[in-house]
Amino acid sequence: MQKAVIPIIVALILAISFVLVANIGSNTAVSIKNKGYVTVKGFAKQAIQSDLGIFEATVVSEDPDLKTCYAKLAADMKKLKLQLAKKYSVDGKELFIEPARIQEVYKINERGYDTDEFVKYVLRQDVKVESKDVEKIDKISSGIIDILDEGVKVNIEDPKYVFTGLESLKVEMIGKATGNARERAGVIAKQGRFRLGPIANVRVGVFQITPLNSTAVSDYGINDTTSINKEIKSVVEIKYFVK
Repeated sequence: MQKAVIPIIVALILAISFVLVANIGSNTAVSIKNKGYVTVKGFAKQAIQSDLGIFEATVVSEDPDLKTCYAKLAADMKKLKLQLAKKYSVDGKELFIEPARIQEVYKINERGYDTDEFVKYVLRQDVKVESKDVEKIDKISSGIIDILDEGVKVNIEDPKYVFTGLESLKVEMIGKATGNARERAGVIAKQGRFRLGPIANVRVGVFQITPLNSTAVSDYGINDTTSINKEIKSVVEIKYFVK
């Protein structure tokens, strides 16, 4: 009885081993899932440079008197616009200013609730600079903080760097990844002594747009806006009929 069991155990071990090998293959470049099909992953990567920079900041003014608060905001905005124009050569086409927003602040009691006791007005005005000169945006973001020395209260956001030709480039990257998949499949077919037939199925993976030399990956894709120089990565999975 024991002798009859041994061949069954050996067969199970071999079966498990084949499954593990297949899983390893699917995690690399190619896996043969069923007879008559071969699945290949193609990769493409390309360096890109951002061609649009965005700087955003909010000027803040606070005072118990509304008229005084507005006057201070106007003066601070004038200082900011003057520095952007003189120090960084920002022109009117690059500068966008939103209407001011007003907030009334009341004293908070010991329980954390607002009381009826008025404290001050807070005015906020958003400023945005958009420029194709991304180096200009980089200089503004790192240097504009000097305006604090002039008594201007400003909240500065991290700059954003965007590549505006992304949609057309995505199509090109899919083509490159598809070509890479075809090349890989050809090598496998030659070694496996079979011929590739027509495509049975194609699955395009999400794009990863990251800073140069980054290894970051996300299941939902990445669209980096923190760096001027970055790279786009594309993955395509293609299932071919096998002859």
